[in-house]
Amino acid sequence: MRTDPLRILVVEDDYFLAERLARDIRANGDTVVGPFADVHEAIHRVGLVQGAILDVKIQDETSFSVADSLIHHGVPMLFLTGYHPQVVPDRFARRHIYAKPSDSAPLLHDLHEQHHKNAFQETDSIEMVVMEVIRQAKIMMPDAASAERLVEAVLLRAIAETRETRIKGEIRACLLALLDDEYRRRGRRHLH
Repeated sequence: MRTDPLRILVVEDDYFLAERLARDIRANGDTVVGPFADVHEAIHRVGLVQGAILDVKIQDETSFSVADSLIHHGVPMLFLTGYHPQVVPDRFARRHIYAKPSDSAPLLHDLHEQHHKNAFQETDSIEMVVMEVIRQAKIMMPDAASAERLVEAVLLRAIAETRETRIKGEIRACLLALLDDEYRRRGRRHLH
């Protein structure tokens, strides 16, 4: 499965390996962010990337702070290390760990797979749907407080209708329809 090109952060302090990774990433059609041999430089780029390859040990530090930030931002990542996988803390147990040296193709395939899964989950997650309802309410209403009251009313209606099994089909479409209906019927009531 081939997906759109990704911006991939590379954190690796071995110059030759970093250059090989960068070359392979470009050859795959992706964009390289880095490579960085310093975790402090790399961590400032986390919000700009869609995937990351992290060497576990960078000079006298580890890349775990960068990994934490990537996870917080929902960015797919993997570790590349010459050390035993047990050096990676338990909080990263679900992350993929590749041994050095590794061919770049499986790493890049892994990142694209993770990105594809994240994109699919984001469009279907209730959190993303509620965030969209909040954004729409802020467009409809003149201030944040009235938008919050409108969203609260919509969510309460959705909960009530779910209990009565009146909500059928896709949750996103149902919540947006409830938002429009609530705005048309009682929008003014939520102003104050």
